[in-house]
Amino acid sequence: MRTLKGAVTRSVPPSQQHRTSFTEYLPLRRVRISQRSLNQKKNYLATAKEHGFTLVEVIVAVTILSFAIFATLRVITASLNSIARQGQRVKALHLAQAHLAKLEAESFSKVVPETWIIDSGSTYPLNIYDPDVAPSEIFISSDDDYWYDDDNPNTEDLGFDDTGQEKSDGILVADKDGTPYTVTSTSPPPSENYNWNSTTLTLTFSPDDVEEEIQIYYRYYHLVEEGGTIPSDEKAGEEGIVKLVTDPGDLDNIGVEELDSGNSIAADEYSSSTRELFFNASDKGRSVWIYYVPQKTTDTDGDGYEDPTDDSILGVVEGSFYNPDGTPVSLITNAKKVTVTEYWKQGKDIQSTKQETYIIK
Repeated sequence: MRTLKGAVTRSVPPSQQHRTSFTEYLPLRRVRISQRSLNQKKNYLATAKEHGFTLVEVIVAVTILSFAIFATLRVITASLNSIARQGQRVKALHLAQAHLAKLEAESFSKVVPETWIIDSGSTYPLNIYDPDVAPSEIFISSDDDYWYDDDNPNTEDLGFDDTGQEKSDGILVADKDGTPYTVTSTSPPPSENYNWNSTTLTLTFSPDDVEEEIQIYYRYYHLVEEGGTIPSDEKAGEEGIVKLVTDPGDLDNIGVEELDSGNSIAADEYSSSTRELFFNASDKGRSVWIYYVPQKTTDTDGDGYEDPTDDSILGVVEGSFYNPDGTPVSLITNAKKVTVTEYWKQGKDIQSTKQETYIIK
């Protein structure tokens, strides 16, 4: 063996070399063995956990999931009910505003309370009379306590004297100063009396009262009036079908006229469940005016009005004269306050919305 000069050499015996090599190898092997054992333990633990859930865990999970589903369904149901309520309210507001707009276009004397100067004929039909609509469907045949003085200074009323008044006929007639006329069956009636025909909604007065100006109070259910064109588009799936805003009950309660000619049109069928009005093929594409009184049922809350059904919206109209300062009066003035109240059923309860307008002469 060649060595450098001055270098210190150390000879290692072969046996010592072998021990050194083996000793260095042993720790590495031990590390590898230990790591493999650890991996085996981990695999064993993981395998044990993958066997599944216990029965208790499943029951708890199902219970929690059931509560979550129930809460979600309650939220969805509440949301759907809220949408339905708002839908009915929006329809009711639309109907009330549409009727008020019609009244604002009417002659001042024809808007309730109506006024009339008795002429020589002495006979006056109410403005709401329509030969195509039964008077019993429109006219409210009970008097309003608001018309009469209740002797209570803390409540607002029109102050009419109810002495001798028939409060089940739904009408109040007074002279321009607020003195009530009296209904009578005598024909012709004596002065300051009148005959009342509820079948034709007609008042008859005494010839002695000609040239007297009178005011006429009553309440009524307003007609729902719709206009449009009968669909003729087959692709829309609504060919010959018009869906009404609210429910009139049955076909006999619905009037249909052609806008151009004013002639009556007979619809073929009406479905109360879907509010769909069906026309025959020859009527498709024609522009029509549809009018009806929504379906009513028995008065259950004693307010003097019949109640709406589950699918109808029923509008009641009433009015009075007003002073410029906004106070109601029993005298004829140049201003009227007219109120339209729409009623509909929400579950077991009856909901309402009220719209008002002032009409100036």
